[in-house]
Order: sequence, then C-alpha cells, then structure tokens
Amino acid sequence: MRKTILLTVLLAMLPSMLHAQQGWKGKLELSANISGEPSDLAFGDADYYVGSSDLASIYGPQERNVNYTPVLSIMGEYKLRKNFSIGLEAAYSHSGKDYFDPFTDDFIGTFSKHTFALMPGVKYRYLLKRYFSLHSGISAGAALQFGKDGSEGIFDVRPAIQVIPIGMRVGDKIYATLDYYLGNVALGVRFGIGYRF
Repeated sequence: MRKTILLTVLLAMLPSMLHAQQGWKGKLELSANISGEPSDLAFGDADYYVGSSDLASIYGPQERNVNYTPVLSIMGEYKLRKNFSIGLEAAYSHSGKDYFDPFTDDFIGTFSKHTFALMPGVKYRYLLKRYFSLHSGISAGAALQFGKDGSEGIFDVRPAIQVIPIGMRVGDKIYATLDYYLGNVALGVRFGIGYRF
C-alpha cells in the first residue's frame, strides 16, 4: 500500500518536475477524474456464502448495506504528437456489503474491498478545435486489492483494463473531460478536470 501511495504522489509531481525541461511546455497534462461506479474488480468475486443456483437467492444470506465509492483517479499525459498522447493513470475505489442470515436475520459477515489500479495508456484525439476535441483511448495495467470477505482476508493482484470508446474535451489550458468509460476497474461515465502545463 505504501508503494502505491508513493507512486501516486510521484505521478502527481511528475508534470511539475518535467515542466522545467526545455521543449516540454504545453505537452504535459494532469487531470483528476471521478467515475460512476467500480466494475467487476470490485464486486465480481464477492460471493461469500452465496451459491450459483436459484435456491441460493432464497436460502443464501441476504445482502444489505451494499455500498461503494466512485472510482477516483489521477492521470498524467504527455503529448507525443498533436493528436496522440501516452499517459499513466492511478485509480482507487472501495466496495462493501453486509451479510445476514435469511431465517434468523442475524448478522453473518462483511465484505469490504479496496482496489488500487495503475494503468499506462494511450489516447488519440480527433476533431481537433482550439477549445474542443473528441478522443478515444485504452489503458492496461495492474490492480492491487485488499480487504476481507467474511472471516477471510483478501489480497490479490489482477490485470486492470479500461477503454474509452469516445470522450470529449472542452477548454484549453484548463479543461474538462467527459468520457464513456468501460473496463474491469470502472464502468459508466467519467468526468475530469485537468491542467495543461
């Protein structure tokens, strides 16, 4: 966990450090993003006490207090060309729920999972205007997960993949983005605010 936090801090500082290098002006960008909900990395294997048959929905434990944080991320990008950039994204989310006995209504256990993902990626921009552009992109990396599932601990490292089929950007030096965001880290719409150094 310390390595992930350190890497996130270094990522946030990277544009400022590189901004001092001659010839990099206008090519570095840093954005903070928020997505609607975590995807299957958060809930995909949350099957504590739950079977796969139809009877499980009747006799299995009742799930309550299902909760999650939006997926929060920081992304740094470097423009290789006017319409093509490479970047690195660090994302975090949390998901959880409680289990109760279906007959006695007694509390059984808790599912709680934290997910940190680190994903290098590429982005292609088109329909380029000064204050508006469209873009598509893909990121792939790894996700570290930890938490608990009932009485068992969770610690796992898994592939993390996100795709932006289409997104739009409005602004110039300070800009906003709205992306359709698909993958196993987050799913849905992502909103971001960024700054071009």
